[in-house]
Amino acid sequence: MIKLNCLEKRYGPKVLFKSVSFHLRPGDRVGLIGENGMGKTTLFRILTHKETYDSGTVSLRKGARIAMLEQELKEDDCTVLQRVVLGDDHFRKVQEGLEQLQNDTKAQAEDSENWANRYGNLQHEFERMGGYHREATAQTILAGLAFKTEQMNQPLMKFSGGWRMRVELARLLLQQPEVLLLDEPTNHLDLASVVWLESFLKSYEGSLLLISHDRRFLNNLVTRIAELDRGNLTLYSGNYDDFERLKAERSEQLESQASNQQRRVAELERFIERFRAKNTKAAQAKSKQKILDKMEKVETTSNSRTVKFRFPQPARIGRIALDIVKVSKSYGDLTVYKDFSIKLERGSKIALVGVNGAGKSTLMKLMAGVLPPNSGEVVEGHNVTRAYFAQHNLETLKAGSTVIESLDEVAGNLMLTKKRSILGAFLFSGDDVEKKVSVLSGGEKARLALARLLVHPAPLLLVDEPTNHLDIRSCEVLAAALADFDGTLVAISHDRFFLDGIINQVWEVDAGKVRIYHGNYTDYEKEKEKQAEAEAKNTKKSKEGSPSKSKQDKERKRREAEERNARHRKLKPLKKRVEEIEPQLEKILKEKEEVENKLGASDIYQNERKADLATLLEQQGKLNRQEQKLMKEWDRLMAQIEPLETVS
Repeated sequence: MIKLNCLEKRYGPKVLFKSVSFHLRPGDRVGLIGENGMGKTTLFRILTHKETYDSGTVSLRKGARIAMLEQELKEDDCTVLQRVVLGDDHFRKVQEGLEQLQNDTKAQAEDSENWANRYGNLQHEFERMGGYHREATAQTILAGLAFKTEQMNQPLMKFSGGWRMRVELARLLLQQPEVLLLDEPTNHLDLASVVWLESFLKSYEGSLLLISHDRRFLNNLVTRIAELDRGNLTLYSGNYDDFERLKAERSEQLESQASNQQRRVAELERFIERFRAKNTKAAQAKSKQKILDKMEKVETTSNSRTVKFRFPQPARIGRIALDIVKVSKSYGDLTVYKDFSIKLERGSKIALVGVNGAGKSTLMKLMAGVLPPNSGEVVEGHNVTRAYFAQHNLETLKAGSTVIESLDEVAGNLMLTKKRSILGAFLFSGDDVEKKVSVLSGGEKARLALARLLVHPAPLLLVDEPTNHLDIRSCEVLAAALADFDGTLVAISHDRFFLDGIINQVWEVDAGKVRIYHGNYTDYEKEKEKQAEAEAKNTKKSKEGSPSKSKQDKERKRREAEERNARHRKLKPLKKRVEEIEPQLEKILKEKEEVENKLGASDIYQNERKADLATLLEQQGKLNRQEQKLMKEWDRLMAQIEPLETVS
């Protein structure tokens, strides 16, 4: 679908891409990752011809449509539904062409055959693009992204940037292009919408190239990872978890190769330095210099810039961090909470979840004290102070200050080394700390604001979508800091992986009430699944009455058959892989035996056969590594197969 060949892109002295080659195949699902500033969004803009490049080629399969979710919004005087349905230029032209032909009775009368051919072609294209049910499909997509029916016919410009971004996402999803480029599509979604989008994209038949900081979203959708790192693009098979494992293995190999190369370079340099001035050895020294000059340096993978640092911990507080007593809150005629009471205990780390409009953000703002209740009170516990983070907080950073000066404003009493350690923990190192706030990206501002929040943390932290605009590494830094935080935490986030690492309770907000679940977000999901299954069973029982014994037997047999089929489906690919591995192992063992027989010959160790000995030893090492790799995989497969075969 898309092919890059030796792509080069520079901004002044900075090399963004150096000889990048990549092939996005039909049906591919690729996650594009890399630290902020590595060029992910720039690559997207190059693919959609919105940005130029210095050299190389970019080709798109003929006739394929490519669509990209951009972070910049355009002004459009229309309703939400109109933007989604008619926001596709190609569809709009097809629709207008049909209407023109229908009204052109003169052309129909004078050249009916030509008119009919043109009308037939446009009609076919209109049907292919779902013209007759396009509006209904658009409404389904908008509902999945949390739009209510009445909102769909409201003016687009009435909505905030985050909601308009959802409209743009809906517009692209309706188009169903052959290639879909999504740049952080979950940034402006709530959890329910993220889950819906994930489900929708699983059934999308085109090629998907996805930038996301949401590990679980990537794990559930992509089959390859493309990592941008210092101008290079490296591909890994599998999802994000597979990438981390494969990158660690590759990193070890590269470190070993680099170490061997450094030793070789040192040997060559010593020889050259020692013998370049001696007539008898000058030619050899010159030859070794040529080898050294031609040697291509082994480039290791980039190390994480994360600095290990334990943030200061908050003051000790009483058992109750916050007491919400008979609070009511309304917006005009809309009542969100009425006589609502709940206690927030010390040490709780809570995720607020619920459908859009349930009142999550209102509850957090009431807790933070930034929104007054209409009645009732929110009482701080003993020794409690509160700190609140939301995306609009980024605008409070002083544009003229440097990063280190901005931290100084809240941490002036700390030693400079500690301040630098804190900034290093949030990926500001070296000269980065001298950058002006005005030139920071959205992600960098978010990291700085979070560093300021945690440098002297309040006993009660309230954070609303803190991972928006962060890359994966920054999310990990924040998660580690919040997991280590001894105080009380309330978080709203669409990132399920992030929540799993930091929370011990889920508060489900619904219709002005809160239901508490203990555990992390995965535990909450499992409990909701159990509840749904129990409700489904109860509904079925109430409809059918008490099942007879024969029905129970039939149900049991059906379950057993499903379990057998499930085991068979799991066993089949495992056994198939074992059958592939075993002949490979036999071949390797046979080759190993032949090599070892040759190594057993006495003449192989004579000086004149040094080259043969080196070749054999290299072959032996290579075969040993292949054998170990295959045996490791064989052992893993057998460990999976055995319990499946022994189930009675």
